[in-house]
Amino acid sequence: MRRSVRLLVPVLALAAATLFPALSQAEEEGETDYRTTTGKSEEVYSESVLEEYRVPTKHGTIYGVVRRPVVPDGVKVPVILTYSPYHIDRRPVGALALVEDAPDAVGDYFVPRGYARAEFDLVGTRESGGCYDHGGIREQETGHDVVEFLGTQPWSNGKVGMIGGSYNGTTQWAAAIKSPPHLTTIVPQVAIGRWYDYAYGQGVRFFSGFGTPVMFDFGYGFLPPTNAQGGTAWAEAVRDHATPCERVEHNERAFLPDPVYDSFWDERDYLAQISNVKASVLLVGSWKDYNVHPINTYEMWRALPKSLPKKLMMGQKGHSGKQLEDSQDIYHAWFDHWLLGLDTGVMQLPMTDSEVNTADRFQDADWPPAGTVDVPLTLGLGEDARGTLGLTDLEIAQWSDDNPALSETSVLSGSADGSAVLFRGPEIAKPVRISGVPVLDAMVTTSGESTHLTPVLFDEDDSGDRQVITRGLLNSRNRDSLRESTPLQPGAAWRARVEFQPVDWVLEAGHRLGVAVMSQNTAEALYGDTVRSTNEIALDGTSRLVVPASRNSAELGRAVTRPARPAVPAPARPAGRPVPDGLPATGGPAPWLAVPAVGLSAAWWHRRRLGRS
Repeated sequence: MRRSVRLLVPVLALAAATLFPALSQAEEEGETDYRTTTGKSEEVYSESVLEEYRVPTKHGTIYGVVRRPVVPDGVKVPVILTYSPYHIDRRPVGALALVEDAPDAVGDYFVPRGYARAEFDLVGTRESGGCYDHGGIREQETGHDVVEFLGTQPWSNGKVGMIGGSYNGTTQWAAAIKSPPHLTTIVPQVAIGRWYDYAYGQGVRFFSGFGTPVMFDFGYGFLPPTNAQGGTAWAEAVRDHATPCERVEHNERAFLPDPVYDSFWDERDYLAQISNVKASVLLVGSWKDYNVHPINTYEMWRALPKSLPKKLMMGQKGHSGKQLEDSQDIYHAWFDHWLLGLDTGVMQLPMTDSEVNTADRFQDADWPPAGTVDVPLTLGLGEDARGTLGLTDLEIAQWSDDNPALSETSVLSGSADGSAVLFRGPEIAKPVRISGVPVLDAMVTTSGESTHLTPVLFDEDDSGDRQVITRGLLNSRNRDSLRESTPLQPGAAWRARVEFQPVDWVLEAGHRLGVAVMSQNTAEALYGDTVRSTNEIALDGTSRLVVPASRNSAELGRAVTRPARPAVPAPARPAGRPVPDGLPATGGPAPWLAVPAVGLSAAWWHRRRLGRS
């Protein structure tokens, strides 16, 4: 399937001539079909076998099943693995019936094409023993061990790939940073790269994902396994699932109203250890993912070593692993190339592929695209000129943070009643592509010792309707560092630098760019601050919105020299909490047997509302 798209990458003439048709006159003028490809392996195997495995690790026995094709003697097959906490919702009495009776689209597609399909239960969940670890060292090391186990089986060709979305994508990063030799490629879809960035945005607790980690600690990771045929491994898992482990700590740390980035988060920071990744990476994310948020995909993308084979696919499908209409074809081509060694042309495609709000797809050599510039827009009083955003309906940029139920819907409709301020720019004559991380850089005076900023960047059309482009969060206590909590001096001005979520958006001709600034936004944040403050933004030229524009930037204003955006600080490797070879001291079975009902309810909500790919 093909759709009209603006192709912005340089054409590699020699390679392209063999894979794609010559450009037509219309295409040379800017419109062309996007480049795509598909795999080469075909459905040649009609029979398969299903086997159970239990992998001993120092953190517990890890359970999984493998479905692989019946192949001629001497033929070995690669493995496509998903290491998942979600299998609890596919829980029959007999574990093998799990795969026989439950659909598995990945296995159904790839096993007939000559791949083994492995599904293993995350440490501390379903049939696996050990303690559920909320992204910690147990998940990382057991992921490594499962990969190495599969890569050394007598029927394996020694190449293991991983695929999966949400938590199933996150476990790929957890395994990859431990550099297992047999891990050849990963396809993390809408996955967490740094657990702090899943829970918090610059110190403010995200509203999304509020069921995590409770639904894993007291839901997926609590109910005992049912496959009694597992013998001692089953008994081990029963015991481990009833162990308190660090369930209480996980939930305390994930909901602190005044969080500090410390060794707990260091242990769960895959971004800081990304140089350990040796496998090729096909990164999949969404500009509209309000669960994991695009920062987790973007930061991992830009931090991956330049020498590592990688591709980026971003779309508009929210928290889903299938962002583009040809996603399945690309996955097929990717695995055929890396696991079967077939020439599918996938590595000759542009390195990045982004679908924007207008349904156009931009294919570039990098993201943000080459030539992206920063355009500073000064926040002022009612100016309707390029390079400025004018305050609407007020003469002073002042608001109160005394409405914890405030929503962006009421703010953008103009009914915020003193709880927000709005700025907007002039109409633009040509479409502007905004690609990157916008930043609100403002001087703010706050009456109390703390506040939150939860600004929303919006697109206003010629009828006055407004759409959210992207959102940002900042806890004033973390304005200088995520590792420190520093109160404000009441009444004194302070510099607020709020990074919005990464975005790729086309602001169409006749539209206006605007920003709404508030302290609460129930669509994005849980407001945990008990301080109620009044805030005011300085309009003396010291406050601005910085917009990264990759097309027609002059429509917004004059660009400035774009400094290299600082990398997310990679903290020194932490000592972290000690992780014993076995289980932590239990003190007996968990005393809160009623709590799993809450966890299971949250798990049900998560699956119904957010889905899983």
